[in-house]
Amino acid sequence: MKSYLFQTLAAGTLSLAAACAGQPRASVQAASVERMQCDSSSTSQDDLVRSIAVLNVQPLYSQVGSTGSTEERVNGAKLTVRPPKGVSAEQLTRVLQCHSARVLLGQLNGGAVRNDPYWLADTWVTIDVKPENGNFSVSVSADTLRDNLQVYSRAHRYADDHAVATDLGLP
Repeated sequence: MKSYLFQTLAAGTLSLAAACAGQPRASVQAASVERMQCDSSSTSQDDLVRSIAVLNVQPLYSQVGSTGSTEERVNGAKLTVRPPKGVSAEQLTRVLQCHSARVLLGQLNGGAVRNDPYWLADTWVTIDVKPENGNFSVSVSADTLRDNLQVYSRAHRYADDHAVATDLGLP
């Protein structure tokens, strides 16, 4: 009897641990970022996310495979954006990460910014902003191929909505 009770308890604990390990990871990460990095200026952050001017978007690739047979898989998106006035790359990283965390936690409306590539439902996305040739390179990626394809698709549509006219009309 004790053996059966112990096995049932062990199986229930393992099932609960497995169920809890998958889903809340993104929420736990978002809560940690929100607590450690975000201030109370969520409205201005959304305005900044809406106003970002995109110059270019490209898929990020990673090499997957074993010796002799490798393939490239989409590993997110890279957006080249104009630096917002008075905002450093580090500040933009923080703004985008806080925006992502707050949307994921339900503190901001996920539909407020059309085709927003900086968050996915129930998924934490990694955001990194670096200076690049006078502009900023914003890399956004997730953990799975499916999620990375979704990030790239959203980034592409977001870029269409936020594109900067770069055609100078030269022949």
